[in-house]
Amino acid sequence: MKKVQMVLLGGFLGAGKTTTMIQMAKVLQEQGKQVAIITNDQGKELIDTELAQISGLETKEVTGGCFCCRFEDLYEHLNQLTLEKKPDYIICEAVGSCTDLAATVIQPLKQNYANEFTTVPLTIVVDPARLLAELNEEEAGRLLFSQSVSYIFEKQLAEADIIAVNKLDQYTEEEMDRVVTYLHQRYPNSIIQPISATTGVNLAPLLDLWNSTIPSGHKLLDIDYSVYAEGEAKLAWMNMLGDVKHSDGKAFDPQQWVDGLLSKLNGHFLREKMAVAHLKVHAGNDTGYVKASVVQTGAAPIYTNSYSQMGNQYRVVLNIRIEASPGLLDLVVSDAIASIDQDLETVWDQTYHECFSPLPPQPTHRMKVTS
Repeated sequence: MKKVQMVLLGGFLGAGKTTTMIQMAKVLQEQGKQVAIITNDQGKELIDTELAQISGLETKEVTGGCFCCRFEDLYEHLNQLTLEKKPDYIICEAVGSCTDLAATVIQPLKQNYANEFTTVPLTIVVDPARLLAELNEEEAGRLLFSQSVSYIFEKQLAEADIIAVNKLDQYTEEEMDRVVTYLHQRYPNSIIQPISATTGVNLAPLLDLWNSTIPSGHKLLDIDYSVYAEGEAKLAWMNMLGDVKHSDGKAFDPQQWVDGLLSKLNGHFLREKMAVAHLKVHAGNDTGYVKASVVQTGAAPIYTNSYSQMGNQYRVVLNIRIEASPGLLDLVVSDAIASIDQDLETVWDQTYHECFSPLPPQPTHRMKVTS
C-alpha cells in the first residue's frame, strides 16, 4: 500500500488556514493528485468544514478538542480516508489555538505509523496583521491579546518548519519585507515563504517545500502547559446555527443582514475591549451564500459572495473566537442579532448554540524534549 503524504497546517486563529488548505488542495488536484482534508475545532457546526465540502473535497472533522487531545480520532479519520479514498495527500488543519504539534502529532505519527504516512514539514500559516500590530507603534491603539494568549501564537511560530506568511495581496511590499525580515531574525531555522492563498501567489513554491527533504516536526519545544492552558481559557469560543427570514416573507439581501450584524458586534467589541481572534459568518440558501471574515476588532470584514438573487430565508452559521468571557460574548451576540432583526424586520430562529472556553490541553501522546 502506498504511503500517504500527511500535511499538518497550524497557525493562529484568522491566519487563513482554511483558504490555504482548500487552495493547496486545488493545486494538487490540478497535478492529478487525489486529496482529502481533515478539519479541527474545539466545537461543532464549523464554517471551515462547510466551505471544504462546498469545494467538493472529501472532508472529515475532528471536533471537541485539538488534534493533540483527539489523536485517536485523527488517526481513525486518516486511516479511514486512506482505505476508502486512497488519497495521495491528506491536509489536516489544526485548531487555531493549538501549539506543540511537532511533539504531540507529527512525532507520534512518525514513531507509530511511519509505514502508512509520510509527514511533510510542519507548516504554520501567519497573518502579517498579528505581527505588524506588535511591531508598529501606530498600531498601539489596537486591541492586543493578553500575554498568555500571545504565548500560544509565539510557540506556534517557534515550532514551524515552514512559516507561510499569508495575505501577500493585502499588504505593501514594504510591510511584507518588514514582517519577513523580522521572522528570519527571530526564527532563523524556519523557512519563510510569503503566499497569498486567496490569489494563488507562491502556492507552487509552497508545494515544492512540502515535497522537499526538509525534516518534519523536529523542533520539540519546552512548553509551559500552565501558561498554554491559561491562554486557551481566556478565549471564548462560540458556534451558532440558525435561520433568518423576513417577518413578512419578503426577499431581502443577506449581505445587508450580515453587514448590520457585524457592525453591531464590532461596536460591542470596541466598547467592552474584546479582542477578536477570528469571526466568521456564513449566510446561505439554494441560490448561493455570503461569507464574511474578521480577524481583528475594528478591522473591515473580508467578504466572499456567491449568490444570484435575494431570498426570503437563509441558513446562518456563526463562529466567533475572541478574548472574553463566554457569558459576555453570549450577551453581546444576542443583543446584536435582536437589534439587526428589529432594523430589517427579520426573525432569527436559533437551532444550535454553544459558547465556552476550551479546557486545558491534555495531549494523548507527547514526545519529550531531550537535553
